[in-house]
Amino acid sequence: MKKIISLLGFSLLVLSFSSCKKEIITEYPFEIQVLFEDGTPAQNVYVEAKADVPNSIPDFEGITDLEGKIKFEYNNKAVLKVEATRGNPLSWIGCGFVRLEAGVEIKKVIIIQPYDSSVGGC
Repeated sequence: MKKIISLLGFSLLVLSFSSCKKEIITEYPFEIQVLFEDGTPAQNVYVEAKADVPNSIPDFEGITDLEGKIKFEYNNKAVLKVEATRGNPLSWIGCGFVRLEAGVEIKKVIIIQPYDSSVGGC
């Protein structure tokens, strides 16, 4: 009888440890939407998101769609500087920061304004 109780207790112990696996989230998605000052979506805007450190690993770039949106995904926590520019020569610019979180799609709106060379960027 003691062997059966011991075996049953041991089995329950093994089952309890095997069912407690933590799900590891390795996705850090984020969406940038670029708007003009009047709230109109800004399409075909070049967006760059990277750590504000020289030679950093996270470095994303792309062009916004018709709704002024672009999506990226990283595999780690990060705080990224987002810069949106349009025109050649540069005629519109907007900047901001985004903090990535595991398993949560972060949405950031960047407002672009007419570029003023006397200001020198964002």
